[in-house]
Amino acid sequence: MTSSAFLRSAAAAAAILALGIAIGRLPGVRGLPAAHAVSATADDAFAVCTAPLGDGAEGFFILDFETGDLSGGVLGTQNPPKFARGYRHNVLKDLGFKPGKVKAPRFLMVSGVSGLVGGGTQLAASVLYVTDAATGVTVAYGIPWSAVAGPAATAELVPLDVARPRGAGKAP
Repeated sequence: MTSSAFLRSAAAAAAILALGIAIGRLPGVRGLPAAHAVSATADDAFAVCTAPLGDGAEGFFILDFETGDLSGGVLGTQNPPKFARGYRHNVLKDLGFKPGKVKAPRFLMVSGVSGLVGGGTQLAASVLYVTDAATGVTVAYGIPWSAVAGPAATAELVPLDVARPRGAGKAP
């Protein structure tokens, strides 16, 4: 490509970019809605996921398969950011496990969008779903949330309901 052809291509690209910016700034032209990404993954020992809570905050949650402890946190706005709020709950009883009888449980965990209000407790815009991979029994957990919280507050996750896809869902 000759230098004059390159300059014409660069000028055309700049003109198209400037036109796009100008159109985007016109009154009545709306931008694209904000995208919020959540993620979830698991291995043999842990499952983790993120969940939007509200007010632009995101929670990080981790489920320990060995203990059944579901814990989480929210990064605060201080500099440097630190976990300013925590969550905790043990899922074994909710999923029907008997104390002392748990042998190598495996779980799945994802978050979902919610518009719930929980009996006087203000809940986040998301719920957590924890599934026993052996039986399919799933518990939905509400996440207590308020934009105003005390320093290093810890809250108990709220079991909302249980789904048993195999009829009565015998306890493991």
